[in-house]
Amino acid sequence: MKKILALLLCVVLCAACACPVCAADGSAETGTMKIVNLNVDGLPIPAWASSENRDPLACSKKLPSVINAMQPDIVAVQEDFNFHFIHKKEIDLPYKTMHSGPIPFGDGMNFFSRYPIYNVAREPWDETYGVLDHCGDELTPKGFLCASMEIADGVFVDVYDLHADADWGVDYERDLAARLSEYRQLMRFVDSYSKDHAVILVGDVNARFLDTENEMQKIFIEDAGFKEAWIELENEGRYYLTPEDEARFSARYSSWWGYWDSAEKLFYRDGGGVSFEALSNELRWLYDESGAELADHAAQITELRYSIDRSAVQDSRTYKKEIWTPYRILFLYPKYFFKSLFLLLGALPGLIVDKIKK
Repeated sequence: MKKILALLLCVVLCAACACPVCAADGSAETGTMKIVNLNVDGLPIPAWASSENRDPLACSKKLPSVINAMQPDIVAVQEDFNFHFIHKKEIDLPYKTMHSGPIPFGDGMNFFSRYPIYNVAREPWDETYGVLDHCGDELTPKGFLCASMEIADGVFVDVYDLHADADWGVDYERDLAARLSEYRQLMRFVDSYSKDHAVILVGDVNARFLDTENEMQKIFIEDAGFKEAWIELENEGRYYLTPEDEARFSARYSSWWGYWDSAEKLFYRDGGGVSFEALSNELRWLYDESGAELADHAAQITELRYSIDRSAVQDSRTYKKEIWTPYRILFLYPKYFFKSLFLLLGALPGLIVDKIKK
């Protein structure tokens, strides 16, 4: 009998270890989630025209197995344009957002998740800059993707994926103004839709904390109350990087690009009975078996611990699964196509004049 009781006790303890931890009064639960944030560089261009002479189609075929090996709970991607069908089929997670379309119709952002996905919304930026230069930000409906994910029974977290205006070259002020407008637009949406809800916000922000003119310290941290995983874990929670910080990271890494204060960032904010703690954050370049890079950005791999206080969970929202509608194809596809066409036709004379002058 003692052996049977011991065996039963062992089974109960093992089962308890396999589940999220609950407080004795049942009011709190904890668990962890791993989030992979990556610009997949899914532009439909030949290898010679891409960065580092990389074949986007060939890389897209190899990326899913590398991502699956990380065993993520959430994958957020940007520039997931023309090769989404590969990622949808091969990334081993059960819940996926519907593709918004290839270039120039889609925004390039998607989620792949272990958690059920509800209330999917896509918002294009009000202001962007660049047609034939400055990364062509105006040629696609870049913006942000929002979805609510059910991380526990009846407990939802709002997850955002964004892709901000790129480039830092000539006319930097125009790119900077567009980014600042986009950050503020995003925060207005977050403050409205996600008020009193826990939020995870990831994406390619195309900016660094080191460059304070991007105002991320004020817009995301001071005004909106977010924390950022890399800063919390690697810079002791100090969001204004000092010259000493820059020297320290520069001495540790050969380059800042994809190694420290990267364009990929993960912000998080408590709310609605859910709180977060950043456990780990890694910026990792992804390679194939021959050692070739699979994207022109490093992936951000973050592990968060979440805690749920059931007594503080009060949610009056209605949650709906994403359904396919012909609205995007019938209305938005023609809209984005003709917008891109008119922008290109308008930019060509200036490009020709510049070529003649040179």
